[in-house]
Amino acid sequence: MATVFRSDSKISQRTKWILGLLPFVLLIAAWLWGAHYLRYIETNFPDIEVAASKLMPLPGEMFDGLLRSATPDRNHEVRLVLDALASMQRFGIGLAIVSLGVIVGLYMGTFPIAEALLYRFFVFADKVPPLLLLPVLVIVLGVGEESKTALIVLGVMPGLILEAHTRIKEIPHEQIFKAQTLGASESEIAWRILFPQILPKMIGALRSNFKSAWGYVIAGETIAALHGIGYRVYLLKRTASMDVIVPYVLLATLFMFLLDFLFQWLERQCPGEEGAK
Repeated sequence: MATVFRSDSKISQRTKWILGLLPFVLLIAAWLWGAHYLRYIETNFPDIEVAASKLMPLPGEMFDGLLRSATPDRNHEVRLVLDALASMQRFGIGLAIVSLGVIVGLYMGTFPIAEALLYRFFVFADKVPPLLLLPVLVIVLGVGEESKTALIVLGVMPGLILEAHTRIKEIPHEQIFKAQTLGASESEIAWRILFPQILPKMIGALRSNFKSAWGYVIAGETIAALHGIGYRVYLLKRTASMDVIVPYVLLATLFMFLLDFLFQWLERQCPGEEGAK
């Protein structure tokens, strides 16, 4: 045991995969045990008050619930597809607007006049609890897509701007002096010297904000929406339809996992500091 818990211990790739899968296996086993235990108690001890077995559906029940959501309704609409596309669209539009904050942070870190004008404002904006602004956004912008997009932008963009500003400040100022000596314009310094160096880190910063942005999408959908994962889960909560809620949660998690994998790949493709030289 002492040889295992060492900072210099060597772990094979096979062992890493086994250890990585172990928490998932334990979680699934605990869920299955709990689901079967609730059903055993309800069947054999009807006088004992326990949580309803429907709160922990079995895999077959969740599969049936997923099939019901993927079956066209009376309006010939597939709820699962409509909800997933609506949430992904809101997330994508919000993230696209948020990514523009990298440009603001780039100019704040490069030009002192922009820093003096905007830095304190975004430090203040970054401290505002976004969810407290949701009722205000609904009143001002209505219950349409604008309020949901604004919630994502207000919740994520200030932090991303400050992160870009910090990364620019970490770059040695001698690079700017050298570029100016060689006759580079201010625009070339910002976009050809500084921006390539912070790009991989900013992709990583966007990755770290996926969870927050997705949470704001769900929060906005619970207030007012006709379609969306958050709207559907909030609607099903009233009937405790866990056989559908759990697959929806797993679908949202899978989407985030795949998007995170894509951004990891993009981060590895960026040249970073080498591309700026």
